[in-house]
Amino acid sequence: MDRFEDAQLERIVDRAVESCRRLTEKEVKPLTIYEDAWNLVLKAREKANQLGIQVVISVLDSSGQVVMTYRMEDALLVSNEMAYKKAYTAVGMRMQSKDLAPLTQPGQWLYQLETMTDNKVVSLAGGIPIYYQEKLIGSIGVSGGTSEQDQAVAEYAVGL
Repeated sequence: MDRFEDAQLERIVDRAVESCRRLTEKEVKPLTIYEDAWNLVLKAREKANQLGIQVVISVLDSSGQVVMTYRMEDALLVSNEMAYKKAYTAVGMRMQSKDLAPLTQPGQWLYQLETMTDNKVVSLAGGIPIYYQEKLIGSIGVSGGTSEQDQAVAEYAVGL
């Protein structure tokens, strides 16, 4: 190869390397609970309809703030508060709200946690923390059916 061909080949390689660098440097926006809240609600509503129950669905961000609350038409009024509390428990304790129940029984290490938090934390099924790439981004809480139904709706919404 002569110098002209070497220089031309070098420019081609440089352009290819630069293109690859630009592609890898593009900022990838992480998933947030704000982007996915409506999809979570739609999936939860779908499962609730399959089960024939009317529920309230609360989605919170990682700091426990409400991103979205959705109430099906005939859901019980008490379900508004319970869905929020289940979601709050899941994000605040970084665990499913149902898993808190055995830990809050007399003699257990979290006994009286619910009363110490002014009943903002609950040990009822239906609250699930939501993680993205091992980072807590929020939670979902469902209330309106039995404990098993609320849990099934929440699990379906998050894909468990």
